Amino acid sequence: MDSEGGDILDPTWLRLEGDFDEQVACLFRYVRLSREEVESFRCLFRDVEDTLRTQWPGCEVIPFGSVVTGMGIKTSDVDCYVHIPVWFRMAGDNLVITARNILRRRANIFAQLFAIAHAKVPIVKFLHTPTRTNCDLSFKSPSGVRNSKLICYLLHLDRRALDLAILVKYWSKAHNLTGTNLMPNYALTLLVIFYLQHIEILPPVCDLQNLVPYDYVDNWNTAFEEREHRSNNEWSLLQILGGFFSYYSSFDFENSIVSPFLGYPIVRECFKKLSDVPEEFDLYKDLYKNGMCQPLKSDTPMCVQDPFDHSRNCTVGVFFKLSRKVRLYFKLAASLYESKSSEEYLKALLLTAAPAAPSVVAAKANLHNKVRKPQHKQTFNHLKKAVRNNIHALYTQINKKRGKR
Repeated sequence: MDSEGGDILDPTWLRLEGDFDEQVACLFRYVRLSREEVESFRCLFRDVEDTLRTQWPGCEVIPFGSVVTGMGIKTSDVDCYVHIPVWFRMAGDNLVITARNILRRRANIFAQLFAIAHAKVPIVKFLHTPTRTNCDLSFKSPSGVRNSKLICYLLHLDRRALDLAILVKYWSKAHNLTGTNLMPNYALTLLVIFYLQHIEILPPVCDLQNLVPYDYVDNWNTAFEEREHRSNNEWSLLQILGGFFSYYSSFDFENSIVSPFLGYPIVRECFKKLSDVPEEFDLYKDLYKNGMCQPLKSDTPMCVQDPFDHSRNCTVGVFFKLSRKVRLYFKLAASLYESKSSEEYLKALLLTAAPAAPSVVAAKANLHNKVRKPQHKQTFNHLKKAVRNNIHALYTQINKKRGKR
């Protein structure tokens, strides 16, 4: 693989050789964060923690996201939750603004500081200059930390699970399906986990929570047992990857909820009335009855339920046009799996772009026809011309008769 000067999110420079597994190993060596790079982030965490402790002694910086789960690639940002002791939290205190101002004092370490104070989850964004790493700090909730712990555990139960998650993540980046204002990486990872539950490589989250003392974060139980799990599924990584795309190419997103908590799809109608919600979601029903959570928003093109917070649709921002594009790429990837050899599949998967959706093509064709002249206008113009010709012929006949007289 010739990688010098190449953008790792642009697969057009890839030169993949060998069989499928050798190609995957080659790709991973270039796009994944190395152990040394992950270790270097300790410097970032220490710098942030030491700086913020000048204002909030005893605060802790806790990383989460792809760096923790093992899915980090070289373009990944670092996400951190900052736990501030309760006695430093004053009513009305805007933590992200305060944190931004504190970090500004060390301009030689923290650059490009920007506070997003009025978002659903307020954050401080900055560039850590010693490691040249972009970082987001949040202060609102440790829920991201708990989610990352669960994903890390699940993806490391089976080597194929982590490899599949990284491949699907890179595929989505290569085709501009995930990222800012696109499908969340977290939601795509849940789709991977859900599929692996479907083929019995990973256990459902509800099984991991059985007989385990509750550990509440924002009213939701985030406890789970980290136990060994043996799978009888012996598929290769290639078979699992092709199966992933085949599964979602025909998945009934319109009528189903993807629920990694249960490990199987739920009919959307079940969450329309509280009385119809499955009994496994008793905590959801109790919180909803007591006004402590909002109803699950299941009227979106895709509905992927958070494994802990059962009122959260992780694809709530994936609107129809984006959903259609994602599903079109699922179908394309499944088709390529059927038509390409194992040596050709990975390159075709990363380089083949999906055609425009039929409705888009039809809309463009209609627009083109309008430019040329709509059919009803052509008919009207034809009639006008015929009437003019008839009138002209009538005047000619009258004038001839007058001439004869």
